[in-house]
Amino acid sequence: MKTAERLDHIVGAVDEHGFMSVRDLSRVCQVSEVTIRRDLDQLHASHRIQRTYGGAASLRPKTPAPPSGNDADANAAAPKAPSVLADRFDVLITTSLDPKYDALLPGLSRKAVTVIAESVPVENARSCVAVNNYEASLALGRWAGQYAQEHFRGRACVLDLTYSLPNTQARSHGFVDGLREVLPSSQDVLSLNPLSRYESAYQLTRDALLANRDINIIFAINDTNAWGAINACRDMEIDPSAVVIIPFGLEGDTLKDALATGCYCQAGLAMFPEIVGRVLIEAAIAAYNHQPLPAQVITPFAVITHETLPEFYVKGPKGWALRWDTVQSTLIVPLSVDCGGSTHVGPVPQRIGFLVRFMEHDWYRGLIAAMHEQADCLGIALEVVDVDQTLREEVELRRREIARRAAQEVEIGDVVLIDGGPIAGYLAEELRRHRDITVVTNARRVFDILSDSPGITLISTGGALRRSTQVLVGPTTEATLGQLRVDTLFLMATGITLEFGLSHTDISEVTVKQAMIRSARRVILLADHTCFGHESMIQIAAPTVVHTLIADDALPASWRLELSKLGIEVVPVSM
Repeated sequence: MKTAERLDHIVGAVDEHGFMSVRDLSRVCQVSEVTIRRDLDQLHASHRIQRTYGGAASLRPKTPAPPSGNDADANAAAPKAPSVLADRFDVLITTSLDPKYDALLPGLSRKAVTVIAESVPVENARSCVAVNNYEASLALGRWAGQYAQEHFRGRACVLDLTYSLPNTQARSHGFVDGLREVLPSSQDVLSLNPLSRYESAYQLTRDALLANRDINIIFAINDTNAWGAINACRDMEIDPSAVVIIPFGLEGDTLKDALATGCYCQAGLAMFPEIVGRVLIEAAIAAYNHQPLPAQVITPFAVITHETLPEFYVKGPKGWALRWDTVQSTLIVPLSVDCGGSTHVGPVPQRIGFLVRFMEHDWYRGLIAAMHEQADCLGIALEVVDVDQTLREEVELRRREIARRAAQEVEIGDVVLIDGGPIAGYLAEELRRHRDITVVTNARRVFDILSDSPGITLISTGGALRRSTQVLVGPTTEATLGQLRVDTLFLMATGITLEFGLSHTDISEVTVKQAMIRSARRVILLADHTCFGHESMIQIAAPTVVHTLIADDALPASWRLELSKLGIEVVPVSM
């Protein structure tokens, strides 16, 4: 395939799917990923696609972009870039991610992208597919209490390797409550959070055992924590009869192998990713067809011991396989999931996305395998999404839309001041089409982008270059700003709260931002939703210095309301 043909093919594929990753395009075009990245850069420069982290999004317009008073024809020719996730999937299955990213999910629901939550409820999800964490751990805690009666003379000193999410906290609380049902006098519980990382679980277990030799029960909220604890005990050469390690999950082969040997691990709570993966696909199909779903689809669990493991799993050449005959005879599987495959009849979504945060965990490996098997039976394309990469792309597209809207605030003859920040470069790209305006900036990227725009008078503030952020700072910059009066300042901040106001991470940049505010007749704050709700180190100013805020629509309504009460015009940008 010649270069020109390949470029056309890439544009067609991206337009068809809305978004395609570098990896997918490399496979489709049968060239290296290096070649694809070079092609995408060329296509982006010629305004045929939107280059994003890890791939490309279509520039095919959904709705006409509103014209600005400065250059209606030019702005009308700039199609709106689509939201990555909203355009890629019919249904999105997601774990709880991070507060600043979870805020994107309600917006996806409003755009007819059905959201199903896995493990932890998220706002506006049609349903959450999860085990009843408290009830499951309650059963596991009762088993631990009985084990302590039989092997430790009723003495229980617990190390709880927990995590901060609501579902994992429910596991810890349920385990302790179940233990105390059997051993009411048991009060010794040490709860530590290894952040679901093997290395942390290993080190915290060693530290806890060195500090408290009475610990004889270790409860782990997942396999990763349990495996760290097991290896810590082995390396410390602790007698296996003196400590029992009890995992919640039995997610993959590693902990099943440990349970099979009966060394340290004598029992665990099985959540059955083989079942849950299939249930997730069926829940996605039901939601896609607007069928009623409960707020939580409860998936089955079982306390499995060293002795009962063969009843549920059999080990073969490819690892441990679930015995579906046991499942059918002993467990209640929701949504009429056919354990042997799928007999679903009726409309199904074409593409399902699965956002995963802890890809390295055995739970998600097993879940993904089961989801692929179920989706393949139904002809559904399942894409497992790299959370960090993809959500960064989503935020970047939102920043670009904020910049596009901000450019509409600039009229012929205006003198504008552009601060440095992640949205500044996008704003400069939008302003390249404007004529007869003056731009003052301390941002090197802005200056470079606008340097060849004949319709713009470009002024640099001067100053010392801060290389980490590529902005000019220092007394020279502040002195220049002190001699200027501009119509509009486009201001950026890394932190925004009602109490502390606008804040930033570097004092040399903060003093420049303060000088910018003093030189401007109107201050427009450009900020995506990730900036709100936390405080950076140094205060820039009170929020009332802002006349207008332009933010993406993932900013909660409560924030918009509170800012409006302060007299700030809030302009939400719809994606």
